[in-house]
Amino acid sequence: MAKISTYPLDTNLIGSDYWIGSDANSNYATKNFTIDSVAEYMNRVATQQQALRYVYNNTLPNIQGSLMFDPAGANSVPFNGITTFLLNKYELTDSVNDISGYYNQPLGGSDVLITQCDNVSQWAVYRWNNSVQDATYTDFYNIDVTYKSGNGGLTASKDYFISLLTYAGQNDANFVFTLDGSANQYVINHNLNKYPSVTIVDANDIEVFATVVFNSLNQVTLTFSSNFTGKAFFN
Repeated sequence: MAKISTYPLDTNLIGSDYWIGSDANSNYATKNFTIDSVAEYMNRVATQQQALRYVYNNTLPNIQGSLMFDPAGANSVPFNGITTFLLNKYELTDSVNDISGYYNQPLGGSDVLITQCDNVSQWAVYRWNNSVQDATYTDFYNIDVTYKSGNGGLTASKDYFISLLTYAGQNDANFVFTLDGSANQYVINHNLNKYPSVTIVDANDIEVFATVVFNSLNQVTLTFSSNFTGKAFFN
C-alpha cells in the first residue's frame, strides 16, 4: 500500500466520500466513515449541547429522545395541523438528565420555535399550553400547543430543535388549556403560582361559565354540567 501522503488531494468533497478510521465500538477495527456520517455526529453530539433536540419517530414502540404521536403519525405531518404531541423526557443527545420539568417552566405558556435541524425552512411557532405525563408511555409527556405560524411539517426520522422564543414570564403570566370534551370535570395544573382569572369559551369561541375551584396557587378544577369542549384561559 502506498503512503497516504502520495495520494492526490480531493478538492471536490461530497457527502458520500470516505475517510478511514478506527471504530471504538469494534475493538478499534479499521473501517470507512462517510463525510455525511461524521457531519451528522458533529451536528448531533459534538457541537450541540444546549439546544433541545428530538427526532420525529412515526413508529411504535417509542425511542429515547423522540417526538411522536399516539397512535403513530404519518411519514409527513403538516405543522399547522398539530395541536398535541408526545415528547420524551430526555432530549436526543442526553439519555441521563430528565428535562421534563422544563416543559412546564419556562416553556409552559410561552411561545416556542420548532425547526428542522438540517433545513430551517421547515419551521413553526406554537404557544406551548400544557404538559402532562402520559399514562401509557411514562417516559413521555403530552404537549398541548396552539399553532401560530410556520412552513412545512415533520418528516419521519428527521431531527428537530425546540427553542424558547418568547418567555411568558417576561410579562404577566398566562396559560391556555384545551378542554377536549372527554369529561365534565377537568383538574388543570396551570403553574402560574397565583390565583388567576379564568375565562372559558366553547368550541365556537363563545364565553361560557363553569364552577371554578382553586385547589392551590398552581391548580384549578373546572366543573361543567356535562362533557365540555372548548378552551380555558388563565391570566
